[in-house]
Amino acid sequence: MFKGLVLLVDDQPAAAEDSIAALMHYVPQEQILYTKEPAYALELINTKPVSLVFLDIEMPGKDGFALARYLEKHHAGLPYVFLTGHAHFAAESYEYEPADFLTKPVDVKRLGKTFERVERKGVPDAGKVAVKAGQEYVFIDPRHMLYICKEKRKIWIRMKDGQEYQAASSLEELEKIFCDYGFFRCHQSFLISLASITQVSSSKFGQTYEARLSGGAQVPVSRGKYAKLKEEIERLGIPFVRGITPPRQQAGRSEGGGQR
Repeated sequence: MFKGLVLLVDDQPAAAEDSIAALMHYVPQEQILYTKEPAYALELINTKPVSLVFLDIEMPGKDGFALARYLEKHHAGLPYVFLTGHAHFAAESYEYEPADFLTKPVDVKRLGKTFERVERKGVPDAGKVAVKAGQEYVFIDPRHMLYICKEKRKIWIRMKDGQEYQAASSLEELEKIFCDYGFFRCHQSFLISLASITQVSSSKFGQTYEARLSGGAQVPVSRGKYAKLKEEIERLGIPFVRGITPPRQQAGRSEGGGQR
């Protein structure tokens, strides 16, 4: 059986059900992740130790080719396989570097060849980074990081589980390293994980901004970085929808006028 998490991205639940049944010949069911939403697939890839991705090519919005480009840029070495019901896409797929190309419905024996091919190349270690701690090196997964910050001339890497590591590198050096792992320099003292953002808000007068991260952490966002942050989030495939502002509560006033 294949060791590692397998992610299937397919916007057609019926086709996905058939693919999952085929995958279960080689992967325990609890190790199979499935989503029909490309945007959610990015979140899973950035937060889970996924070892292999199966991508449907034809999907609304962000198709399989767009997801493949993201993987090659931000998760180099993570193998992915194209899935499609139309074999003519095979020619276009060779512009990328998939581990394999399969037509739907997936043939179980043919799928076995795919897993053999992936295992021969070796399963990646989720792109871990070595951080020096004293005389030792600690290997951490960038997908488990919340943010990097500079506090009192010291650089800290803060993890989602509450752990933290002091880094000897400058924030500028770390920015060059972690920009390929989905991190963004939102402030002169902060690098944040884009996948961990749950909310971005401004002050009453729009003079300052802050980002809320998973777990409740809040970090400042510079005014000059606010528009760029939105661009980076959109580039991940996360759509922006115009919301409805709730009506203000009129404290201390009735509809007829002021207090008496």
